Amino acid sequence: MKLFGKLFTFIVFLCSISSAQVVSVPGVARVNMIKPLSITSINSSINFGEIILTGSAFVYDLHPSQGAIFRIEGHPARNVVISYSSTSLSNAQWVSQYGGTVGSLNYSPNVVHTGSSSVYQSPQPVTNGGSYQLQEVNRNGILYIWVGGTLNIQANQPIGDYTGTFNITVTY
Repeated sequence: MKLFGKLFTFIVFLCSISSAQVVSVPGVARVNMIKPLSITSINSSINFGEIILTGSAFVYDLHPSQGAIFRIEGHPARNVVISYSSTSLSNAQWVSQYGGTVGSLNYSPNVVHTGSSSVYQSPQPVTNGGSYQLQEVNRNGILYIWVGGTLNIQANQPIGDYTGTFNITVTY
């Protein structure tokens, strides 16, 4: 019994030595609340007007100042990525109404920005997928973009009214 008592005391002693140790360290949690991003169309239509077919292939350019205008709004001094792509215009709707040959035109956007100015002055080129800083105006981030473009007209381009849709995508 004496041996059992000493063994019990020894086990209790070992248990008290091996009790868990607790250590803690403080951490910091952060969050940056930003204004939502939006894009508003001031004029989302690009009208190349009437083009006379000459029987020869040629390129027709529309200057961005004569095209579509968009206002990007978001967090001041924050960078946004602006993306766009070429598209195809078709005269299929016109042909279904008047007859003729369905054709397509390749449209390549030409995009510039004028910072926070809604007036076309000192335009800066916008590269597809490029990052641009929103300009601070009254605690808002603003950037105006202007879209013109180029049409590649073939020598045997079918007549008709050509339409298509282009997309401008803006992300933080």
